Amino acid sequence: MEHILVVTKLFNRRWWLTTLLVIAGVIVLIRLGEWQLDRRDLKRALNIMMARQWQMEPFNINREPLPADLEMLEYRRIQAAGEYDYAHQVVVKNAIRDGVPGVNLLTPLVLEDGRAVLVARGWIPYEQSAPEFWPQFDEPTAGPIVGLIKESQTLAGAQNPTTPQQEWFRVDIAALQAQMPYKLLPAFIAQLSEPGRSVYDLPMRASEPVPLDETMHVSYAWQWFLFGLILAFGYLQFIVHQERRIQRLQHQAPLPTEPANEETDLSAAPHHV
Repeated sequence: MEHILVVTKLFNRRWWLTTLLVIAGVIVLIRLGEWQLDRRDLKRALNIMMARQWQMEPFNINREPLPADLEMLEYRRIQAAGEYDYAHQVVVKNAIRDGVPGVNLLTPLVLEDGRAVLVARGWIPYEQSAPEFWPQFDEPTAGPIVGLIKESQTLAGAQNPTTPQQEWFRVDIAALQAQMPYKLLPAFIAQLSEPGRSVYDLPMRASEPVPLDETMHVSYAWQWFLFGLILAFGYLQFIVHQERRIQRLQHQAPLPTEPANEETDLSAAPHHV
């Protein structure tokens, strides 16, 4: 009953501004919790799409042309068969793997129709990134390779080199086309590990897509909701405490005061002769 009476005082002259600020704070905390749940839903939808794409048959670029919108192939495995052209192999610099610097081997895979697709075959440590070390990483192309499609990495305003380069900072297919003797596909493939291949074998292949964590957003949402509940309940408790204090002060009777005795009682004083 006391709390109900306090609620009626939340918007009186004493508390109305503080009450509005607390209500605004609670609304913000609730919206933050709902935002975390929205992020959970977005990640869940992305995980469903990722799983659906991954379970599809690999897209065979030897038989089908690449779609204009490469997002249609996102998280879907890509299959390609051909012969590696190690004579035109390059490396992409500044590749960090588990905190270790290195480079990615980028090798053209020549298809049956004479076109080629660049394949990022994997990472090698920087100590072995010089061209004289590359031949030890040559691999036979006995069967099709499988990987993930990647868009060309263009950089607005960047000047393309005028001479062939063996070291690049990005996979800019339009720029690399100038030093290739065949037509390159407008995207490249990040090669995935073959069955039975260790993830530590060099060159280290690209990693498979990992589902995004959805549960973390649920715990974050409950935290924001709990903060809002604590703020609202704590504010009510504060009002109750303050109102009780005011009532005690109002009902407290003033202490009686004795009048000052300005006259001196001489009869009570001892007489000295």
